[in-house]
Amino acid sequence: MTNPATEPVVVVEDLTFQYRRGTEPALRGVSLEVAPGEVLLVAGPSGCGKSTLIRALNGLIPHSYGGELSGSVRVGGLATQASSLKGLATMVGTVLQEPTRQLVASTVRAELTFGPENLGVERDEIGRRLVSVSSASGLDPLLGRTTDELSGGEAQQIAIGGALMLHPRLLVLDEPLANLDPASASRLLGLVRHLADEGTAVVLVEHRIEDVLEARPDRALYLEDGRVTYLGSMAGFLETADPTLVKLPFEAWLRRARAGAAPSVQPDQRPEASPNGEQPPRIEWNGVDAAYDGRTVLHDVSARLGSHERVAVLGPNGSGKTTLFKAALGLRPLSAGEVLVDGTSIAGRGVAELATTFGYVFQNPSQMLFAATVRDEILFGPRNLLRNPDGFDDLVDRSLVRVGLADEPGVAERPPRTLSHGQQKRLAIGVALALEPRTLVLDEPSAGQDYRSATAFMREVERIAGLESIYFVTHDVDLALTTADRVILLKEGRIAADGTPHQVVQDRERWRACNLRETSLMEANRQADIRGSRFLGPEALAAQLVHASS
Repeated sequence: MTNPATEPVVVVEDLTFQYRRGTEPALRGVSLEVAPGEVLLVAGPSGCGKSTLIRALNGLIPHSYGGELSGSVRVGGLATQASSLKGLATMVGTVLQEPTRQLVASTVRAELTFGPENLGVERDEIGRRLVSVSSASGLDPLLGRTTDELSGGEAQQIAIGGALMLHPRLLVLDEPLANLDPASASRLLGLVRHLADEGTAVVLVEHRIEDVLEARPDRALYLEDGRVTYLGSMAGFLETADPTLVKLPFEAWLRRARAGAAPSVQPDQRPEASPNGEQPPRIEWNGVDAAYDGRTVLHDVSARLGSHERVAVLGPNGSGKTTLFKAALGLRPLSAGEVLVDGTSIAGRGVAELATTFGYVFQNPSQMLFAATVRDEILFGPRNLLRNPDGFDDLVDRSLVRVGLADEPGVAERPPRTLSHGQQKRLAIGVALALEPRTLVLDEPSAGQDYRSATAFMREVERIAGLESIYFVTHDVDLALTTADRVILLKEGRIAADGTPHQVVQDRERWRACNLRETSLMEANRQADIRGSRFLGPEALAAQLVHASS
């Protein structure tokens, strides 16, 4: 007779899976076990099979995603191939990369109670779970809200709360930190550790390894090209993992540099922002208010973004970061104030007209991907603007190269939904660039991206001919400080700080008040006393520190 307290919750044996319209297997011969109370970190580059593994654990493969499958997956003793999704839902709680896709109810309270209600849990028990989960997850302030007015980070918090309401034996989280501010991320990681200590098995997919360490993962699984290349202790993983591929603490870069794996000194090879001169601001907000369902999100915001600037916008979940740019692009009506683009009010100007100035990339790429093939997706805008078709082949090739998708086999003819989330994110950026805008607005550009892809993309996009400015919303502090010339902090719909990265982080109390943590890279830049508009990236800083000490 087996003992559920000691038997593995997850047993995967020689799992191989290829999507029906995929050209190569997404997983190749994967085997692993996850014990009760264990936190397993799953890492690897974008498109390596991490999300496919999660779909296999929760039964979406093979029940919702068709393809060729061999091997087996058992969760709580149930074979996922032979069990219904409803039966597996009593075992597995899942949080997807795009949380808005799993929200089904119109209110937050109804969303949290939806799962246990459909599984027939008693009403009194549902009430007790709601109080417990809301308190532990920090969701009490959101209970009276509707789901359509949530920010991306708030939606992610609700999706996590909904999974916890099921009291699963296995909790699978696909990049849960991607849209969370540092305070919310810290609360989630503490909760993950607590659940594991109480016996829940947790599989956590994440690129932000430095942040995940707070949950004290027990083991790490590293995937490349669908294969397991490492499965073992966290200590061994941190010693052997390549920091150019996954976001490790800065100390890993320093070890690499001291071992001679980095050049002696390399200054950052990024162009400085061009002066704005006498040109009008690209965007100007004058006393802007914006609201969702009667709840004011932006409060009397006034700011100017130059036509030749790289600007990062940071702040807590729900602080108005996304709304700030949606208001400027005509995607969100103003309740007060005015927005000017290149000195002219946007009142009466259509979204299509503004799209020739701005390339806007949504937080969730699936919101802007709908064509039959990647090629058609890239050409949708140029075709509708009646651009010359003679250059379309070159435009598709150039767009794929710009966003790092050109090496994917047959990618131009693949359906966008067969790409990984990170690949979809890069495609969405390529779609925006296909219109050759003068300004690119990116909402969480590093979400779903491995470290190498995110940094390589930001370097590449800065050099695109004709692109004058880049504005991006992010929770990735290091990306903001090493990429932007200017940082704006938002809190509760108001601008809390605005200046160069060095100016903004000097006020530590204000920084922490905006729920922002001090990363190891930030602290290393401080200790090295590096001055300038931006902080040095980890490779350049590590090389400089090693050179200075030699």
